Amino acid sequence: MKVWLNDSLVNSSAAGLLEDNWPEGFGVFETIKTVNGTPYALNRHMRRALDAGARVNVEIPKEDRVRVAIESLLKEVPHPIGRLRLLFKQDGTFIATHDPYVELIHHLELCTYSVRVDIKGVPSKTFPYVSRLSILEEAKSHGCDEAIVLNSQHEVTEGAVSNLIFYSEGRWTTPPIVQGVLPGVMRGLVVENLPVKVRRIDTNDLSHVQAAIVISSLKIAIPVRSIDGRALPDIQISEMFAQEIREMAIRTSVG
Repeated sequence: MKVWLNDSLVNSSAAGLLEDNWPEGFGVFETIKTVNGTPYALNRHMRRALDAGARVNVEIPKEDRVRVAIESLLKEVPHPIGRLRLLFKQDGTFIATHDPYVELIHHLELCTYSVRVDIKGVPSKTFPYVSRLSILEEAKSHGCDEAIVLNSQHEVTEGAVSNLIFYSEGRWTTPPIVQGVLPGVMRGLVVENLPVKVRRIDTNDLSHVQAAIVISSLKIAIPVRSIDGRALPDIQISEMFAQEIREMAIRTSVG
């Protein structure tokens, strides 16, 4: 399989990638959904990568260089629906990979992660990604599809690899970034374009949640069936709003 390494397409073996196409070392990364060769919300992903790079001392290449890499890679490795990953290593290496992505079609089950996670400042999307994947693995070991991560103040932050929105008392809400929430690209689009309010959410609020949706750049929006084994009563509300989110994503995120 071909990947992009610095300024050219190479065989993946030449890029020194590990399991699931992760590189060694430390760096910033972005994961982007592609549909028929078009990356979703590329401008927003690049802005987030630049912001993260400034915070963690990783230089991000010029956007023109990244766009050339993406165009070449998507032509060489096409997928109807794909997972484009941009990897910016601290040593200056730039890698891009494009793998097929299988859409999730079932409603998700969430369970609360057993360890409290505190993050100071604005979280950055960095690798190694082991800590987040281990949270996801714990959720899966309990029969769940995604975790709900809490901080030491018993506030809801996010999922292991996604953002979360909740419905109760007639309104949709999502936790604020200051609680330790990654500024997700899809989260930003949802808050800007749809009636979703940002407010503090804690464990007491979870017991009153009537519907919920998992959002991310790959998943876009998937309704939640249950939280910690409690079936959510208003699944139809989450189904309808998830469809609104998907339609909004198509309208606003190409480019």
